[in-house]
Amino acid sequence: MAVVGSGQKALMAGVPALAAVSALSTLAVDLAEEAGMTLAGFVRGTSMNLYTGAHRVVLG
Repeated sequence: MAVVGSGQKALMAGVPALAAVSALSTLAVDLAEEAGMTLAGFVRGTSMNLYTGAHRVVLG
């Protein structure tokens, strides 16, 4: 549940994106999607899983 709490705090602060080093809960993904926030999980080095907001990420 820490990611959900962090995501809610980030949303209230106006942060448009949040990254985590581990898996994200379905609740966190749903909340981020509803809020239009970019959410990435399993962020390690140059790889990540994008759960929401992929249109904001430029690969290159």
